[in-house]
Amino acid sequence: MSSAERPDEILGRARRMSVGGRLSFRRHLDEDVDDRDLPFVDGGDDPPPLAQLVPAGARRLELEVGSGKGAFLVAATAASPQTFFVGIEAAPSYARHAAARLRDAGRDNAVLLVDNASLFLRDRVAPASLDRVHVYFPDPWPKRRHRGRRFFGEDSPAVIHRVLRPGGLLLVATDNPGYAGQIARVLGSSPLLARDEDIERELPALGPGHAFSPTNFETKYLAEGRTIRRWAFRALPAERGR
Repeated sequence: MSSAERPDEILGRARRMSVGGRLSFRRHLDEDVDDRDLPFVDGGDDPPPLAQLVPAGARRLELEVGSGKGAFLVAATAASPQTFFVGIEAAPSYARHAAARLRDAGRDNAVLLVDNASLFLRDRVAPASLDRVHVYFPDPWPKRRHRGRRFFGEDSPAVIHRVLRPGGLLLVATDNPGYAGQIARVLGSSPLLARDEDIERELPALGPGHAFSPTNFETKYLAEGRTIRRWAFRALPAERGR
């Protein structure tokens, strides 16, 4: 099908998505998804702000960057039914798949949005809106010329600190040792964030859906014997981060 036949699916998204580059590992899912009543929004080139995605009265709000097939969101919505979750996914077929899993599981406390997560946090999220941001196995963009597309760059601490409530958590996991070094350096050296090693131990002990697990990448990489690195960082109060 040509782009002229699907301007909403291709042209609108391409302009916004091109900032982050193509996600080669997010191949199209071949399975059919029943689109009826999906908690799914295609952001196109002008995605709605976070406030329009969240139901009135939601007291706790968490966001997952790169939700993939939705394994973590399905577990998290069950583990924390009083929390509303927003999953940001660049690949429409993956987002629809994850949304269908939530619908079929009877969850009403989450929504999937197709958008560039880096841009969404910068221009669609009001300050101090989020209790937690989850980033599990972000694309490492291993080629040197592509590393500027990584989610975690020099400005990411400021971006994340702005959207987190004071004391809110950034939870991160990766299997890539090179990217792990960059993440640890960028986040660990920021005066806006403080690592919380107690939380890194406590949250996984609560079971699936509280932090880090489960994800499809985690399952695959553990089976392959890869080392998984995990971090929890708290957003410091504004006066301490200056």
